[in-house]
Formats: sequence, C-alpha cells, structure tokens
Amino acid sequence: MGKLIAIFALLVGVLALTLAMDRSIPEADFTYIQPQDIFTLDPQAMSYNQDLRMAYAIYEPLAHWDNEVATFDIIPAAAERWEISDDGLTYTFHIRDAARWSNGDPVLAEDFRYAWQRAIMPDSVADYSGLFFVIDGAEAFFDWRTEALEAYAERPASQRTREAALALREETNQRFADTVGIRTLDDHTLEVRLARPTAYFLDLCAFGPFCPVHPETVEKFVTVKPESGRLDTDKRWTKPWNLVCNGPYVVEQWQFKRGMFLRRNPQYWDQDAIVSDTIRTLPVQDGNTSILAYETGAASWHSDVTVKYIADMLAQKREGKRDDIHALSTFGTYFWSFNCRPKLSDGRDNPFHDAGVRRAFALSVDKQAIVEKVKRSGEKVAHVLIPPGSIGGFESPQGLRLDPVRAREELAKAGWADRDGNGVPENESGVEFPVVEMLCSTGSYHEDIAMAMGRMFTEVLGVRTRIEAKESKIYKDDLKQKDYMMARGGWFGDYGDPTTFLDLHRTGDGNNDRGYSDPVFDDLLARAAQEPDVDKRMTLLEEAERYTMEDTLPVLPIWHYNYYYMFEPPLDDEGHVRPGGLVGISYHPRLVQYMWKLGVLKEGDEVRVTEMGVFAQ
Repeated sequence: MGKLIAIFALLVGVLALTLAMDRSIPEADFTYIQPQDIFTLDPQAMSYNQDLRMAYAIYEPLAHWDNEVATFDIIPAAAERWEISDDGLTYTFHIRDAARWSNGDPVLAEDFRYAWQRAIMPDSVADYSGLFFVIDGAEAFFDWRTEALEAYAERPASQRTREAALALREETNQRFADTVGIRTLDDHTLEVRLARPTAYFLDLCAFGPFCPVHPETVEKFVTVKPESGRLDTDKRWTKPWNLVCNGPYVVEQWQFKRGMFLRRNPQYWDQDAIVSDTIRTLPVQDGNTSILAYETGAASWHSDVTVKYIADMLAQKREGKRDDIHALSTFGTYFWSFNCRPKLSDGRDNPFHDAGVRRAFALSVDKQAIVEKVKRSGEKVAHVLIPPGSIGGFESPQGLRLDPVRAREELAKAGWADRDGNGVPENESGVEFPVVEMLCSTGSYHEDIAMAMGRMFTEVLGVRTRIEAKESKIYKDDLKQKDYMMARGGWFGDYGDPTTFLDLHRTGDGNNDRGYSDPVFDDLLARAAQEPDVDKRMTLLEEAERYTMEDTLPVLPIWHYNYYYMFEPPLDDEGHVRPGGLVGISYHPRLVQYMWKLGVLKEGDEVRVTEMGVFAQ
C-alpha cells in the first residue's frame, strides 16, 4: 500500500509540473489529451493519426466523410458539388465561392492543384504519395522526377548551379502541367483525370494529404538546392504566425510537447457547424499520467488510452462503477501471418506453403477464449480481415470458425497424420511436423497470445511450437525477409475501399510480408480494377475476401482492433442531455473525429442522436 501511495504521489507531482509548464497556453472551451504531440501541420507530409485529426480541424479538403451514419457517405466540403464522367475517369469539382483562407483570400482550384503536386513530387518524401498514383500520369511523373534528380546529382559540380536547379524546377512544373491529369479550368473548377476507374477516389479526396495549402505562403519558404536540384521547404511555414488555414479553426499557439491552442476561424464558410470556439491539445506521453490528468479535470476527452489496466477499467464499467471509458471498434485487424513460400529461409520445406495446413491451423484457434481470457479488452473476434460494417456496400464472408474435427481432417488431407500413435502428426515418410516457430516482438501482449495459440495448436493438432520473441527492429527485419513460419501482424485501412486490406495479399505488393502469390486472387483484383459497375466490382472484391479467408488463409485473423477513449457520456441513463458530457464523438469504425463537432455540453443544449453517436443540434 505504501508503494502505491508513493507512486500516486509521484504521478501527482509529475502532473502538477506538467500543467504548471503549460500555463502559457490559455484555457479552452474544449481540451483533449493525446499521447504524442503533433508532428507536422503540413498536410502532404502527414501520416500519424494525431496529425491527420488536426488536418481536418485547420484545413478543409474537397469532401468530408459523414461520420454520423453507418454508410460513411462522402459529402461536400470545400467543393460544393462535383460531376463524374460516364466512363468514371474524369471528376470535375466546383469550389465554393464562399470558401476562404484565414487571411481572407478565396480558396481556389489552383490551391488543390499546387498541394497535390507537392504530394506527388519525390522531393517531399510523402508517406502517402502513392495514393495519388490513381491520377493519370502521376506515377510516371513521380518516376521521371526521381530519374531527373538522380541524373542532376551525377553532373559535375560546376554544372550544378542555382540557375541549373531553377531550370530543372521550371521543366518539372511544365512536365507536370503537360502530363498529369490535374487541371484548373477556372478559379473555382478543378478537373481530375484518373488513370483507371477508381471507385474510392472521392474517399481519397476526403483524406488529410489531399487537403489544400495556401501557395503564396508555402512558396515563401521553398528553396531550390543547387547541389541536388531538390526543392526544400522550410517547416517554419507551419508556425502559427505564418500558417494560413481554410478549415474551421486556426492555430493560435503551438508549443512543442506542451500543446496547441486553436480558435474558431472567422473566415470559415460554415460557422454554424462549429461547436467549440476554442480547442486545446494536451500531449501527455506517459499513460498513467495521462489518465490522472483526465481524472483530475485537465481535459474532457482522452483520445488514446493505452495503459495496461484497460481491462480492469472496462470491468469497472460493466460493474457500474464508472462510465467514462469507452471501447470503439476500429478500421483495423490483429492477425498472424503464415509464411506461404515453398521453402523456409534456411532451405527447409515449408509446411505452410500448403493452404490445407493453413486452414487446419486456423480451425484450431479458439479466438473467443483469446479475446476474453488473454487480451481481456473488449475486442470483437475476427474471422475476416476487413472489419465487417466498415465499408458501405461490402458484405463480409463467414470466414473459418473453431472446428477441431475439421482441423485434424484438413491436416490429414495435407499429408500430416498421427501415424504411430504418439500424438504428433507425421508425413508419409515418417517425418514429424516441424516445430512451429512463432515470431513476435517483445513486450506488450504478443507473447501471451502466441503462448495461448501454441497450446491450442498442440491440443488440437498435436504440433509443437516455439515462440521467437525479438526486439522490434529485428522482428520487422525478419518479417520483411520472411524469416519465420508464423508471425504476428496487424493492419489499419488507409482509405474506404476493400483494396486497402486486400492489396496486402497481392503478388509483389510491398506490404505482402507472407510471400503469398495466388493467380486466382490476383485475377479477382485485376478484374475488379477494370470493372466500371460499382456493384459488380464489389462482388468481385467480396469473392477475393472469401477466397483468402475461407480457402487459402495467408493470414489468420484474431480480433478487430479497439481504440479506447475516456469522456463523460453526453446522455444520462434516461436519455437526457448530461451537462459536462462530451458531444460529437463518432463510433464509426473509421474513427474519424471532426474537431469542430466536439464540445462539452451545457445546461439547455440540444442534441441529435444518430446511429453513430450523439451530436450537437
């Protein structure tokens, strides 16, 4: 008890010091905790969740997701409307006349064209530049620019001058204008031509890296490097005193590791949509300290609870002892990968090359027991890779469930059976099934999951297992080199289309860490890519998911990830507005939280209840 009191006192002291340091940032109508500070406010450079959340607060893309409905529809944002050509290749966006930057400038089609060129340029090293390759000519331009920079770097030093670098930039801009399918037809009309019909293109247009930037502001901080020919953008353009925004909020203060202060953007065209006039972020990296900060009233929302005792907090909620911890399903899945190559890295035959063996192992796992008794954090059991209900119009297959009898039958059909009665399966030559090496990273819960699965494999199939727990970097290296038999994995979708998950199995895909290659599956994806009819395309993708989740099993899904929030519910047990409760949280699995919808309820406030949450009236 004395040790616990000492720890608590230490945490209180740390929290007091943290909050004292942050007094230079004003109090706000709404404050939320996040485990990491914002990394960048450059939308084309964003990849972290906290950065993307901020992007939607200070920038406005062409479209938004309707996070209040299960279908997650695409709705107008900076573009008031758009047209799509009959062949699905040309999109014409009409920018709102009322859309303004925070300095009063109108939002123009050129602002999007300029921002998208930034993302496609290899100079930016943008994590999501590949998403723009659905635009006609974008990938070819990226490759050309990469080769042009390499050729420039090989020139003699005397030829790598400022004038030469500027000439290369001018040539680059002209080539982009001539070859990439992005056109400004007038100040408020943007035309985008795609390389092929892309059913999820509008979904991409709502994604953070597709937000516009204010060209005149950014250009003040762009220099051309004579030695390399590359464009270099000084990050100071995103400082509060320089940054120009077109979203609901502007950044008034930003102190690294201390937080950010946002104020309502008076130039934003839809003032009625903004719930809180001011917002403050509070970065608290230590999990225990962040919980204490929330519980002592420092914030109204904890956006990412990661402490090890989440299971205990959820148990308290079930027992009626608290109501401020919430488990939300996400657009992600925890799974174990099978090495699908014919040979293991050491040259041995790989039993998991046989889909029948993979099915046998999948049928041996009691996922419900793992979720309830090992993980204990309220996740939903996964029988498929794509979280059911996360993509409108996509019907999930059944997947494989626990079936020990069929598991043994599948293993026997694959040539492995207990031939001498010792309980261990052997092949026809009498060679025992090799010890299954289960690769995972150290720490967290992965070793516990591996141990539980290993016991199930032994109990149902008679095989032996060995856990190979390695430091994170070594684990990742082994995964990429396919130096494993089974390995833990996980994936969160980047955009609202089945291919954001299914591409993991595509032959040659950079994220295909399993070495899985199947012509039937690849053909389904290829046919879907060429299918203009939305319903027929979705049917092909549903079959691709069924094929990999019921027949060939390159991965073994275990659960769909949860995110854990802390906030006071907006309604009481009788459905009445609860002053002090948080309004605006969406429970849709994509977990897009629009900051302008969030706020603390006051006496007399009215709300509307939708299928995805409670929102301000």
